[in-house]
Amino acid sequence: MLKFSKKVTAVISAAALLASAFVFTSCAEEEDANDMLKRSGDKCTIDYTNETTGYSRGFESLKTRHYDAVCKISNTTTKNKASGDGVMGYIFALTQNSDKTYNFGLAGVRNNNGTVEGYVSYYKNIGAAYLSSGNNFADKNGILIGKTGCLAEEHDLTVHNVDGNDYSFVTIKSGAGTSFDVWINVVANDGSSEGRTGDAGSYTVSFHNGDPLRTTSALGSNTTYGEGGAAAVKTYTIPASDTGLSEMTLLDLGFYANVYGASSLKGTWELSDIEGEGEPVEYVD
Repeated sequence: MLKFSKKVTAVISAAALLASAFVFTSCAEEEDANDMLKRSGDKCTIDYTNETTGYSRGFESLKTRHYDAVCKISNTTTKNKASGDGVMGYIFALTQNSDKTYNFGLAGVRNNNGTVEGYVSYYKNIGAAYLSSGNNFADKNGILIGKTGCLAEEHDLTVHNVDGNDYSFVTIKSGAGTSFDVWINVVANDGSSEGRTGDAGSYTVSFHNGDPLRTTSALGSNTTYGEGGAAAVKTYTIPASDTGLSEMTLLDLGFYANVYGASSLKGTWELSDIEGEGEPVEYVD
């Protein structure tokens, strides 16, 4: 499969435990091991050069739980090449299992020689120690997804066939040059509220080349869009059968980056219309 590794950020809560079987505990020291991501509240930045020949990956999570949010990703590529310089990703629906492995959704974008490409995947049982290492996510034993004996799983929502090979990335925008802005709108569905009528426990993920002007009339309830908001370019649904949820649930959000070898990546993430607890807060060391 022609898939490049991807990287993650999430959310940890001081609130009550989930009604589900998931528990999340702070693993800040295991996340951004390469010190690539700088976060302040609902914003995160990267200005990083990978001087190695392999991937350099980063993961940074929030601390308060949320249903969802819109994430604006702005990217400036300093050395754009045919495969792109790396991925900037938005993490959502993050949970941690009893064995400390992670489950999460990830929507990522990259600049592939002026073409903005995106993907959406949902991961299960990812080893915490391998969030920032290797050329793809791995299970708790360090076995990469797709390799024999791996306990982790990936549901790739955007995979398609190109010349006989599976390829994860889809085109979001053409002719972007060396910089772009993309808005990723994640909606946690409850099955009945306006804008959230997908199956309860599922997530709808859409890519936009402008601000969708999302607004919410009640916390975690009806979601509407202002006049003139940018239409979705691509939309995907992560089913409840993947998340294991039967209702809209407060989970964790975050940021991810994967800088390809001998490449530089510079950009920002900014969350808006954050649904759930209060504003994201910093970890306390």
